[in-house]
Amino acid sequence: MSEECTESGGTMDEAVVELHGAQRFGVAQDSRVAAIRWDVLPWGLVLDLDSPLSEAPDTELRRVWLCFHGLGAVTWPFQEARVPTGCWIVVEYPMETTSAGLLSYSFSTVLPVGATGELVLRARDEDVVEIQAQGFSVLASRASAPPNEQGQLDWETRTRLASDASFMDALRRSVR
Repeated sequence: MSEECTESGGTMDEAVVELHGAQRFGVAQDSRVAAIRWDVLPWGLVLDLDSPLSEAPDTELRRVWLCFHGLGAVTWPFQEARVPTGCWIVVEYPMETTSAGLLSYSFSTVLPVGATGELVLRARDEDVVEIQAQGFSVLASRASAPPNEQGQLDWETRTRLASDASFMDALRRSVR
């Protein structure tokens, strides 16, 4: 596992660690949003990702949770989009602070569009996701695995890397 991960106060045998500082930004670049979770945080949102360890071809993937605490707003343009296996994050933008004091996290996505489900890059104003929240944390599995033929992790592999329970334990340990 990469040295990018830092401990959140736990032991080395824990399956999930919290990423801190600059290490948590850019972790979503070229990731697949496998699930949008409303059931994890009260007044929050979690993006469950298949995240590459590097930009190298065929690099291994790890499971990552982007956690938005105290959700303020979500803008996600799905017009004419078909989402059979998740959304792909292609560009992650620097986090900003809104005039209301919320953190604003945004990224460009590639969504399959139209009847054929063809992948099409749309105009920037059509493909940018923005999530505003009071707080932001990033959790990552220590373990990684090679992607399948579609360039992603199947459910069994994802949960073997780190279970939902492991992520919840790490979330409880994290300091927001």
